[in-house]
Amino acid sequence: MSGDQALQSSQAFGKLERGADGSVLRWHPLIDHMIDVAACFCRLARCRSIRRAMERSAGRKLNEQDIARLAVLVFLHDVGKANSGFQAKRWWDRIPASWPVRISAGHGLEAFRLFDVPSAAAAIEPLIAQVCTWGAACDSLLIASISHHGRPIKDNPGSSVIFWKTQAGAYDPSAILKAIAESALGLYPLAFQPGGVGLPDKAAFGHLFAGLVQLADWLGSDTRFFEFSGPGEARAATAPELAERAITTLGLDAEDWRERLIATEPDFAGTFGGFPPHPIQAAMGDDNLGFLVILESETGSGKTEAALWRYLRLFRAGEVDSLYFALPTRVAASQLYKRVQDTLDRLWPENPPLALRALPGYVAADGQEAKALPDFKVLWADNLDDQAAPQRWAGENAKRFLAAPVAVGTIDQALLGALQVPHAHLRHAILARSLLVVDEVHASDAYMTVLLEQLLKAHLNCGGHAVLLSATLGSSARSRYLALTPQGRTSSPLAAMPFDVACKVSYPAISDSQNSPRKVAGTGQSKRVRWRKRDIIDSPEKIAELALAAAALGAKVLIVRNTVPAAIATLVALEARAPDRGWLFQVNGVVTLHHSRFSRQDRPMLDAEIENRLGKKRSSGALIVVGTQTLEQSLDIDADFLITDLCPMDVLLQRAGRLHRHANERPEAYRIAQVEVLTPPGDDLAPLLIHAKNGLGRHRTGGGVYDDLRILEATLRLLAEKPEVSIPDDNRYLVEAATHPARLEALQAELGDAWQSLAAKLEGDTSAEKTIGHLHTLNVEQEFGAEEFPTGVQVGTRLGAQDRVVHFDPQQPGPFGEPLKALPIRHHLLPKDLPLDAEPTAVTHQERCTTFGLGAALFRYSRLGLERLKDQ
Repeated sequence: MSGDQALQSSQAFGKLERGADGSVLRWHPLIDHMIDVAACFCRLARCRSIRRAMERSAGRKLNEQDIARLAVLVFLHDVGKANSGFQAKRWWDRIPASWPVRISAGHGLEAFRLFDVPSAAAAIEPLIAQVCTWGAACDSLLIASISHHGRPIKDNPGSSVIFWKTQAGAYDPSAILKAIAESALGLYPLAFQPGGVGLPDKAAFGHLFAGLVQLADWLGSDTRFFEFSGPGEARAATAPELAERAITTLGLDAEDWRERLIATEPDFAGTFGGFPPHPIQAAMGDDNLGFLVILESETGSGKTEAALWRYLRLFRAGEVDSLYFALPTRVAASQLYKRVQDTLDRLWPENPPLALRALPGYVAADGQEAKALPDFKVLWADNLDDQAAPQRWAGENAKRFLAAPVAVGTIDQALLGALQVPHAHLRHAILARSLLVVDEVHASDAYMTVLLEQLLKAHLNCGGHAVLLSATLGSSARSRYLALTPQGRTSSPLAAMPFDVACKVSYPAISDSQNSPRKVAGTGQSKRVRWRKRDIIDSPEKIAELALAAAALGAKVLIVRNTVPAAIATLVALEARAPDRGWLFQVNGVVTLHHSRFSRQDRPMLDAEIENRLGKKRSSGALIVVGTQTLEQSLDIDADFLITDLCPMDVLLQRAGRLHRHANERPEAYRIAQVEVLTPPGDDLAPLLIHAKNGLGRHRTGGGVYDDLRILEATLRLLAEKPEVSIPDDNRYLVEAATHPARLEALQAELGDAWQSLAAKLEGDTSAEKTIGHLHTLNVEQEFGAEEFPTGVQVGTRLGAQDRVVHFDPQQPGPFGEPLKALPIRHHLLPKDLPLDAEPTAVTHQERCTTFGLGAALFRYSRLGLERLKDQ
């Protein structure tokens, strides 16, 4: 309604627009808003992959009467807004005495209370009586619809009944409820025709439906697509067209892109810049692969392109409508985003599907950076009239990231759809459209593994597709994932695979729920790696000398330490000894290192410079780069010589994958890839049973960077057993020999009581993490609304305290020329009992170094990254 059409006391609004003084400028009738949302649902139900997910979850085909009946339940999502307390929100501050109630209210729990008020119940009874004939599932589905604000609403006795009061001459909720009932009966006549089967009663369908209602409500509430009704407008006639525009604009319906892809019939080489496919990439184009595919292949073999090729094949065949590429870290996601965007641009030169970098605080869509505005709005370009902005709707709120046609982000965004957190159902429902690709699945702890398994199980149940990527996955983990598919739940052919059999499994390999691991030819780029132990892990000086000797021969040297303090100590030792500072890694002329404790402004610069100096077309001359685990993930770097702290064998292979990655010229001494593995004095891990150090060993209260010393001891023994290996030919044996349960049990028995005690503690840690994971996960096989989401409990994608991001206002000069605006701080560096709203205090800057206080702690940010100095 326009501003000159005042909102009368007898009318109910669904949406309001206020002026700066709080006055109502425009209002949108409640029933019209309910029509908008139902129209969005009906259009969503015609999207190919959404309809597939609905029918797979329902266990049967859905006909048009089913959709009409579901639309009625969606229409009723905001029935609670008819209450007097909610309608009192039309006043900014003081509610007049003539209004039925003197306080405002919500509209979720209040919806349950209307049936406790005879006049209200009687007004809507003609509608509810017919709805109740649609099967036993109607109650839970209606609750799912009413719970559209992100979490299940439980009907709890309370005083909400007062909000349905009426007052003579004032607002009457019963009159609005009667109009709602009459509108539903008139709008959806097919729903009320006799006959038909009951609505789907499977629990999984109720959870999916809840997510679709949340999506429909979010769409129907966006005034860019659904302007407020105009004078005399018949919203039932205009809403379907508005819904069509919204859903096609956002790419939720992908048929136009699919038709163009079918017409062009792209091959692999044309899709990926002229390169013919490696065997694993060609194999991923097999249309007979199952819903869950596990691809194991060596680092640098092209798993990313193989997964993208799988997506394109499924998309072209109409099996999926979107893609979510989930990576373990923000950095890895940032690295991959541009490659994905370039691929889409080659396939669709005009109007390609939107590619979203789905990273909170670092969002980009089709190359446009998101800029936050007040009131949770987003500016995508300096042009306020940017016509393409509505297409980037999915990037404007982290809860909507998965609605993008193509998104690249961390695994966390997907895992939030498997947790009891607000809008989990929304994420679950929109992910159902996608091929879910999870990279580096071996990088998860026990807690995250439980979440991932629950996510995959729910995703596969509704007909979704998934690809898991790993350099090498242990047999027990592979069996566990394959057992999640509907076909694999009855029996897993790989369960309890003996060690000698596990070692003979093909590699590289593709596994799916329908087939045992099938051998795939390698890239033909096998490399020899010579490694040896050096018990100098505690001596940065000796490590520096080792690196400098290699640099003197012209080598590009990578030093990977397990902890940031060890990496910093190593760089300091190098600077004190380097005869040529040009050998040391620099950004804009400033010597530095590579780890996770850099600002959001500096980290992209570090990544870009690393790839410039060590990438496929690396610069000439000696170079020494010091860093942590950030160097082993997703960066396309090629070194001659690796110096690394001891780590589990699968991680060691990941790090060794950064050697001889491309066909570059190398010093004569490093024509064979060489690795120096840094170990404790005497290669003795026993002291670490008592005190963890250098990221090795279990902390007294549990946890640690690499807490399973049994795996580390097995890795040490393998270094001695096989001083030279062939990668990838030996990968399978190396990983199984270091991680297979039977091998670890034999090892702990051999080493004695202390190691048996460690095994028991690790088992207890794992069991505890799994238990918490199961308590936190969203069980879509339990009826919707049977349980409320937990309150007062921290539920997250990663177990333990949460990291923080602090902001600098005004921004400070950064060490490399970019301003310091936002700085992530790991949870273990934060002082205890830090208030949630704490921001930096006593900020000072001197010589490329910013010092600041946070709570009781003092921090420094410099070319070395973030360091906690001491307590203030």
